Amino acid sequence: MEPSREILWNIPLGELVYLFGAVVVALLVYTGYRRYRMWRIGKPDPRLTGGDLSRRLKAFLTAMVVDGVIHRKFFGILDNLSHRPVKASDFIAKELYPGIAHFLMFVGCFILLAGTATDVVSHFIIDFLRGGVYFGHSLATDIGGVMAIVGVLMAIFRRYVQKPSRLDNKTEDLVALLAILIIVVTGFIVEGYRIAAAELRQNPTWAPWSPVGYGLAIAFSGMSQGVLEASHRIWWWLHMLISMGGMAYIALNFNRLWHIVVDPWNVYLRNLGPRGAIAPIDLEKAESFGVSKIQDLTWKHILDLDACTRCGRCQDNCPAKLSDKPLNPKKVIQDLKAEWLRQAPRLLKASKPAAGGEQKDPPAEAPPPETAGAKPMLGGVILEDEIWNCTTCFACHEVCPVSIEPMAKLIEMRRNLVLEQASIPETGEGALRSIEDRGHPWRGTMLTRESWCEGMGIKPLSEDPNVDILYWVGCTSALEDRSTKVSRAIAGLLKAAGVKFGILCTDESCCGDPARRLGNEYLYQMQAQKNIEVMKTYNVKRIVTGCAHCYNTLKYEYPQFGGNYEVVHHTDFIMQLLKEGKLKPGKALNAVVTYHDSCYIGRYNNIYDTPRQILSKLPGIRLVEMKRNRERGFCCGAGGGHLWLEEQKKGERINVMRTDQAITTGARIIATACPYCLQMFEDGLRTREAQETHRTADIAELLLESTQPEKQ
Repeated sequence: MEPSREILWNIPLGELVYLFGAVVVALLVYTGYRRYRMWRIGKPDPRLTGGDLSRRLKAFLTAMVVDGVIHRKFFGILDNLSHRPVKASDFIAKELYPGIAHFLMFVGCFILLAGTATDVVSHFIIDFLRGGVYFGHSLATDIGGVMAIVGVLMAIFRRYVQKPSRLDNKTEDLVALLAILIIVVTGFIVEGYRIAAAELRQNPTWAPWSPVGYGLAIAFSGMSQGVLEASHRIWWWLHMLISMGGMAYIALNFNRLWHIVVDPWNVYLRNLGPRGAIAPIDLEKAESFGVSKIQDLTWKHILDLDACTRCGRCQDNCPAKLSDKPLNPKKVIQDLKAEWLRQAPRLLKASKPAAGGEQKDPPAEAPPPETAGAKPMLGGVILEDEIWNCTTCFACHEVCPVSIEPMAKLIEMRRNLVLEQASIPETGEGALRSIEDRGHPWRGTMLTRESWCEGMGIKPLSEDPNVDILYWVGCTSALEDRSTKVSRAIAGLLKAAGVKFGILCTDESCCGDPARRLGNEYLYQMQAQKNIEVMKTYNVKRIVTGCAHCYNTLKYEYPQFGGNYEVVHHTDFIMQLLKEGKLKPGKALNAVVTYHDSCYIGRYNNIYDTPRQILSKLPGIRLVEMKRNRERGFCCGAGGGHLWLEEQKKGERINVMRTDQAITTGARIIATACPYCLQMFEDGLRTREAQETHRTADIAELLLESTQPEKQ
């Protein structure tokens, strides 16, 4: 007799379960459609119609394998590891346990669902579950069930015994875990009674291929045949009612298990453009600026809110949260979600068509609140302190397993505060006014655009446009005293390597990064267009810059306005000169160095290895890593315009925290590759009164020091 089993064995009228299943599926479809309509109260977003279907599908399938099946981000393994060997230290200890738990649940439930689907196909379409295929199917589904049970028990232990601070347990979390556990356990009990009543008596050699059911069958084997068959029928119906009821509960309540559907959709629609690049506003056509109401968000941003499973990875990596500032990206997303759930039903009701009429768009303004005293979204649901404390470091985006973008929403809220409400911290307003009046944010500086290069014989493009590259200096590197030494070092290396370069000098104006990150899109676009016109005049094609923020802006945000250039960060350019033998370090520096990963060249642009490779070529340098490095590097605190914002006295200062992390390594030199970071470490060392024992240095300064001959 060929090994197989009869579907619905011992279950009179068992076919009714398919009718129940159809009803549940209809409920799920209806709920999904209702949720889709709630997403669509937001503004349009071109991600569904952007003409990049093949690229998006390829990226989605890659993400599903790497982040879905392999669970890369769940285990704490992030993007840059694809470019180097994986080490045991890459597994963050606190992520290993939850990573294993989720992996077991995910894979186990997937196997069980696939097993159920193959049962249906074999029963109704092609009868293929026979012989070895049947044995393999039986073994696989039992393994999947065990994995799911172990994963659920691990998750329950973590949530209700370990109780990590980043998890906020709700009733729906426990319901979801218990539902999975009960469904799988009752399924095994059904299997045990079936094997005891049938296979153990008729084909005992088949039973061990279902090891869990086989073990239970042995325990049940002392019962009479009638009791076994009756128990099998009772447990089968109980298992099916619990399963169908659980899915109906999910459909009617849209609880957290819906993330199985929503999250892949969110990953598919994630941003495929440059990381962290801010979407431009069409200033001529826009009727409002930024976000002040929930319907001002795009529908994709609203989908983000629904995709959040409150895992807390973002808050565990947010420098504002870790320094006890009034910002928690997880809380921001959840507060926005609560506001969306409160407003969406009324907005949808207001958009319903009259009889025989066409569907109306949701109103631009929210209907009057149902209850008096409802909070405004800005300053109420989301506090201004939360909005202004974001350093745009991209850490929350980096670690999110489902590609949620808290930072983008905070920037949109800043835009509304600045452009519509004229609300901005005083020091930020001063920096923006300085950009508008003087072309740079450094109020009070006595330096000029040409001060840094006095005596170096460097010509501006206005005198000699026949160059190979433009050295874009940037405001901080040209106008802040300590950073001018870095500019001289970069220029000195270029001259030593025989590179034919020029500068814009007084023609250079702020790239606009501080204005855009502080929410003044109008000022940013003015700066971008002015600089693009200048570079067009000189036919600029290739740019090298030592500023991480200028680099990111020129490379990824100027193309939004027609400014397309080959932009190279100075560390990449210098590394190429080293490879070509045009620079030859020789002087031993004999120092212990730790390198700080700038957010804007690290997480934004994946430049992690080049600075370390340069340091490795310097004689006498021993590199030690800070605990938080590479993609998990800790922000210096200057991004998002914070170099010019007075840091709140609440909590610790971010730059001092990072300085402490650097000092702890035992290094005497803190190496950077961004003038913003350099400034923050200089301040941090002064705060810790460590200027005599420690110093900061740009990668270019260290290389120049090593290439210069010993002084006699």
